[in-house]
Amino acid sequence: AVGVMGLQTVKSILAENDMELVGAIDTPKNAGKDLEVLMGGTTHVIVSDNLQKILEETKPHVMVDFTKGWVAPSNIITCLKAECACVVGTTGISEDDLDKIRQTSKYTNTPVLIVPNFSLGAVLMMKFAAEAARYFKWAEIMEYHHENKADAPSGTAIRTAEMMAEKGAEFLSPEGETEKIKGVRGGLHHGVRIHSVRLQGMLAHQEVNFGGLGEVLKIRHDTISRESFMPGVMVAIRKVRELSGFTVGLEYIL
Repeated sequence: AVGVMGLQTVKSILAENDMELVGAIDTPKNAGKDLEVLMGGTTHVIVSDNLQKILEETKPHVMVDFTKGWVAPSNIITCLKAECACVVGTTGISEDDLDKIRQTSKYTNTPVLIVPNFSLGAVLMMKFAAEAARYFKWAEIMEYHHENKADAPSGTAIRTAEMMAEKGAEFLSPEGETEKIKGVRGGLHHGVRIHSVRLQGMLAHQEVNFGGLGEVLKIRHDTISRESFMPGVMVAIRKVRELSGFTVGLEYIL
């Protein structure tokens, strides 16, 4: 809750009339601190490092997770077992862990929504790219993020490639090409090349490039501020309990 996205989420929840913040989880170094002091806002929630205890004491309806890919699965499964719905913005979760989350969600009959990108513009970018994939045989994704992003490629890029493939698209690659430097051509996911850039000064940006005879189509989205994620987070919190089971993508509740 004291991370960059966590604090932004806390502030947005406090500004909503139909939501109540009942708990805040962070690392042991922040446990016991007053969230109001840490964020400079109005709340009397004390930060805890004990998720199970918070679940038992407050009986929350929804948990929002912005942690790390190796931490989130434990948080999510703990919440699902307590019948607390989960909104997950954390990327980099392994396929094995996603499968465990899927099975737990089914067993407990508690919904979990995995969202690669909460930006409404990014969701539209992915939908437009999926539509364009039906008409082009060449496509590559360029994603750009700040220097502190832990995983590559981004969850948005992975989800974009999957959505493009779901349209039945099969993309071509140059025949007989040689990489003089290993990895210079990016990674291949569902037949789409993905290139990841990490630079100071960036926030979150993605460009999907399509090529055809004598033409190039570029579909690009730029995140200028993390505030852009908050409308999507708020919609997810309000609607996640209307879902059933395991869902990936904000587009299913818009």
